[in-house]
Amino acid sequence: MSQQLFEQLLEEHCLKATAQRRDIYAEILAMDEHFDVDTLLFRLKDQGKKISKATIYRTLQLLLEYGLIKKTPLSPDGAEALYGACPEGCPSDNLVCVECGKVVRFNKDDVCRLCHQIAGQHGFVASSHCLNIFALCPACQQLQAAALEGEPSHAQA
Repeated sequence: MSQQLFEQLLEEHCLKATAQRRDIYAEILAMDEHFDVDTLLFRLKDQGKKISKATIYRTLQLLLEYGLIKKTPLSPDGAEALYGACPEGCPSDNLVCVECGKVVRFNKDDVCRLCHQIAGQHGFVASSHCLNIFALCPACQQLQAAALEGEPSHAQA
């Protein structure tokens, strides 16, 4: 999704295409990974941009509403989340580590086909989907295994 289309969406909704909104969206497009608000804020500040956290939150809300970004929960309860740029209607398939919060995007045609099939079975036409698989990443599995090996067993006590 281009910067020009973002500005067009703002205009259609009678909102100003401020320099701050442009800078925020441009930086999101430049990032190739999921991000949180603080990461985005620090990247903008490193470029000498004077943008408040409140402005970032408001702009992220607009971008979510327009479907230009997606929010990926870091836990099943959704208490914490990361954001990621999203071309219009993009599928969002993620592996999320429940321990460290690492997010790995993946795209499988089988998942897309299944989503369209399920939507069709219920009379819907799918335009996009979001699948989050909550699991332990390999590094956290190793840490967990090492921690278990270091604990005395109940039989030894």
